[in-house]
Amino acid sequence: MKVFLLGAGNSAKIILDELNFEKVYVYDKNFKQFEKLKEIHNEIEYLDIKNLETTDVDYIIEVASVEALKNYGLKLLDMNKNLIVLSTGAFADKIFRYNFVKKLNNKNINVYVVSGAIGGIDLIRTISDKINTITLITRKTPKSLGIDIKKEKIIFEGNSIEAIERFPKNINVAVTLALAIKNFEKVKVKIIADPFIERNVHSIEIKSKVGNYTFKFENYPSKNPKTSYLAPLSIVGLLKNIHSKFKIGG
Repeated sequence: MKVFLLGAGNSAKIILDELNFEKVYVYDKNFKQFEKLKEIHNEIEYLDIKNLETTDVDYIIEVASVEALKNYGLKLLDMNKNLIVLSTGAFADKIFRYNFVKKLNNKNINVYVVSGAIGGIDLIRTISDKINTITLITRKTPKSLGIDIKKEKIIFEGNSIEAIERFPKNINVAVTLALAIKNFEKVKVKIIADPFIERNVHSIEIKSKVGNYTFKFENYPSKNPKTSYLAPLSIVGLLKNIHSKFKIGG
C-alpha cells in the first residue's frame, strides 16, 4: 500500500509506528515537522500536494488539522485518490461541507471519515432518525484546552458547530457524531476542564425511540495533549481491514 500523509505530527508518527507501507509520502506546511518525523521514520519522502496527482498513491491520509482540511480538502479530491479524514471538525463549516460533498459526488473515489477518539458510531448511525436527544460530555486537562485552572470547571455548553468553532483542535468527536446523525444542531456538547484527570474522557448519552444508551471512553492522551492515542489508531484499524472481503459492522 502506498500512502500520502497530510500532516507530520504525532498522529502521523503513530500510524507509521503501527503499519508498514510500500511507499510513504508526507506533506506538512512546517518542513521542520517533516524533518523531525524523518529522523524516526527514514523511509518517508517529502511531496508537495501539487505533485500528488501524478503518483500511484492508494490513499491520502489527513492527520493535520481542521484548518488544513478546509484549506486543502477540495484540492485533495482533485487528486482522484481515496481519502481518509481525521479532522472531521472541518465539516462543521456548512459552505465547506457543501462544496466538498458536491465535488465528491462527481468523483470515482471514496472518503473515509474515521471515528477518532470515540466508538459506538455503528449504533448511532443505525438509529440516527430515531434519536430524541444526544449529548457529548468531554473532560480534558486544562493544559490540553490551553487554559490554567486549579479546579474543575465547565468551560463550554452548546451544539457541535459552536464547539468546534471554539475548540478546533480538541472536539472533532462532536462533529463526527453530527455527521453520523446528519444533524449538527442536535448534538449538544459540554466541555469540562478537569485538572485532576490524566485521561481524556468522552461520554455520549442518547435517548431514542429504540432505547437509551450511554457510552464512556477514557482515552490515554498521545504526546500531543490535544489528541488522544485512539484517534490515529482508528485510522490504523481502518487500513488493516480496508481490503477485507468479510466486513463487520457498518
